[in-house]
Amino acid sequence: MGEVGEAWVWRRRLLAWEEESVRECSVLLHNIVLQDEVNDTWRWLLDNSSGYTVKGAYTFITTTCEPLNRSLVIDVWHKQIPSKVSLFAWRLFQKRLPTKDNLMHRRVIQPENAVCASGCGQRETTNHLFLACNIFSSLWYQVWHWLGISSMMPSDISHYYLQFTNMAGLPKVTHSFLRIIWFASAWVLWEERNICIFQKCGFFCCWCLVCLTR
Repeated sequence: MGEVGEAWVWRRRLLAWEEESVRECSVLLHNIVLQDEVNDTWRWLLDNSSGYTVKGAYTFITTTCEPLNRSLVIDVWHKQIPSKVSLFAWRLFQKRLPTKDNLMHRRVIQPENAVCASGCGQRETTNHLFLACNIFSSLWYQVWHWLGISSMMPSDISHYYLQFTNMAGLPKVTHSFLRIIWFASAWVLWEERNICIFQKCGFFCCWCLVCLTR
């Protein structure tokens, strides 16, 4: 294979993060010895003896979701993120932001006033506002374009955070930066939502990536 993947042939010049991924892959394969007389086989790491089963996969998913939720509480506290943004993120993951849906359940507003601030006509819940609204959530597509990546939008905000900040194919060194970008984007989205409500602008005032640096 050569040192750090020199024997590999690429169809184009690698980007910096791709070169880092090649180095990580080379480290993983460093102690691997291929034998001509031995056939390749698949292994299910959760159960080497019985192999993959639907029951085993379901048990793994359902028993590990709680630790993932605990990690969300820890991850919001980042030394490069203002404390007010970390507190906002904690409330976001706990579904404790004063969205119109939450205000309705607390009898602060009437059901007819719980529609999304974008004017889309849907009820304003956390997942709708940040993920499903075709106006507010369009920020994420601009962020993806800016980063040069493509992704699918999950239906749950915590799942989306984990997906975005642990982007497959990107080296681990980038995960901290992705967390900062995610928090900044979510904060801008919430700020613009508040502007639409309290200043009654009716549309996004600064709906572009420049918002991330203001």
